[in-house]
Amino acid sequence: MLAKHIGQYMELELSGNIHEAGILIEVSSDIIVLYTGKAYRYVPFRHIKNFSFPIIDEEIGSGGEPEIDETSFRKLLMNAKGMFVEILLTKKNSVHGYIVGIMNNYFVFYSPVFKTMFISMDHLKWLSVCDDEKGPYGLNKGEQLAQVSSLSWARTLEEQVKKLTNKLVVLDLGMHPQNIGMIRAVKDGIIEMVNAQGEAIFVNMRHVKSFHFPQ
Repeated sequence: MLAKHIGQYMELELSGNIHEAGILIEVSSDIIVLYTGKAYRYVPFRHIKNFSFPIIDEEIGSGGEPEIDETSFRKLLMNAKGMFVEILLTKKNSVHGYIVGIMNNYFVFYSPVFKTMFISMDHLKWLSVCDDEKGPYGLNKGEQLAQVSSLSWARTLEEQVKKLTNKLVVLDLGMHPQNIGMIRAVKDGIIEMVNAQGEAIFVNMRHVKSFHFPQ
């Protein structure tokens, strides 16, 4: 259905009240590629709520070939590994950095700001490739990635979070005070944490977009 609209201007709403618009460049089994006029957005189908193809007066160029030519969400992540990218998790929170590991249901992301992050594949709204020559914040790419290149991670997100037991962890970039605490236990997809007030709080992992921990 979408393939016949390639080359047309597209407006779409993503889960989380996120709105994107641009030229539809590619359609695959579980992602689309959108060119906004400035960057390519690789958008997973699972987050697209609705879309339309309105006629606009302003012309948006195609922007040349996409940086990554892939046919599936997982292959997209694999080919983006080691590239400087921007990812969107919520309407107001995009993060710059590098994908350094791709596991069964999450990927490992290195951000110069938040350091090592574990991000659920279910919550990535879009990915965009940035200028790899410039790098984030003028920092050296090799020095940044050397900090995580020798580490190993569990195959599933729940098993990885269990390895953070008794550590201070920040969920969803700490957007809410209750998203920061020490992990006491993880079982059946539920995380038991202790917050700043020493109170026990319980979090359903299914709704957590990202985990990172102060280093």
